[in-house]
Amino acid sequence: MVDFIKLVENILEEQGKTKQDLFENNVVSENTFYKYRQRYPSIKTVVKIANYLNVSLDYLFEFSSENHFIEYNVNNLNFYNNLTSMIDSNKISYRKFCKDLGYAKDNILRWKSGIQPTILRVLEIANYFGCSIDDLLR
Repeated sequence: MVDFIKLVENILEEQGKTKQDLFENNVVSENTFYKYRQRYPSIKTVVKIANYLNVSLDYLFEFSSENHFIEYNVNNLNFYNNLTSMIDSNKISYRKFCKDLGYAKDNILRWKSGIQPTILRVLEIANYFGCSIDDLLR
C-alpha cells in the first residue's frame, strides 16, 4: 500500500507548507487525513488535495518526476470514457481486463453509471496499461 500521508507530506515540505495548512484551509480535516494510514482517500479527496498543492496526480503518486499540473474538475472526471478507450486501443476484451485485474464485471457497470473507482483501482489500472493516472481521469 502506498503511504499516501508520506506522499502528501513530501510535497508539503517541498512547498514550505505543513499538514496544518491543509486542515486550516479546509482541504481535509485532521481526523480524516490520519485515517489514510489504514485506507486510501476517495478520488474526490485526492483531487482536492492535488488542486490545493497545484500538483498532478502523477506527480503526487510519484508516477512522474515532473509536475504537469492542470486543475482537476472533480465533477467532470472522464474515467469511464478513458478506460474504455484504453481497453479498446489495447485490443483486449472487458472480460480479459476484469480477469487480469481480478475485478468483478459489475465494477465496469458502476463506473459507466458515473460512480468513481477508488484511487487504489485507478493506480492498479494505470500500472496495468502502463499509462499515467491523468490519462485515466482527464
